[in-house]
Amino acid sequence: MNSFFCDSTLQKSDAGDTYEHPDRSDKTQQAIHISELYKAHRHALLLHLQAVVKDRDIAEELLQETFVRIAKMPAISVIQQPRPFLLKTARNLALDYIRQQKKRPTAELDEVDMEFVSQEPEHLDVLIKERRLKQLKQVVTDLPPRAKEALMLAKYREMTLKEVAREMDISQTMVEKHLKTALQKCRAALLSEKH
Repeated sequence: MNSFFCDSTLQKSDAGDTYEHPDRSDKTQQAIHISELYKAHRHALLLHLQAVVKDRDIAEELLQETFVRIAKMPAISVIQQPRPFLLKTARNLALDYIRQQKKRPTAELDEVDMEFVSQEPEHLDVLIKERRLKQLKQVVTDLPPRAKEALMLAKYREMTLKEVAREMDISQTMVEKHLKTALQKCRAALLSEKH
């Protein structure tokens, strides 16, 4: 917490609750008054903010912002009942914060919203293809190592079965077996996505 609101040195006069501040400017007087308000109402305001935003760190930030706002107001010392005024200011800041958070979609919501933004068939086709590609990549990642290697060589490096067999140092029959395993898993993943 900024020490601006906490650490002001105050000296009481013998008259009671009034403070003596000889030769101090109006800004200094206001800073001292805000510091007094902070000390007197910090705990109640923090509890109130936590009840609204349900997060202590956010409540602390909003409490700080409340007093930053109050510090910018001229003649704050003339307010007769500062506690309700401070509570109202803090509550407004908390409600503004909540509204801003509701406007910010989460990453998951961004993806869902993106799907429904455009009703064009081409857009939906692109999304479907992207999902299938992502699913296929995951299936290929999860393949047994030899099946994955055979698939990569045959499909992406465009090698013949004979070349794959030579590269992997296995028979062409084993290459066919590995490819069959890989293709069955890919096909199963695509079929399950349609249902």
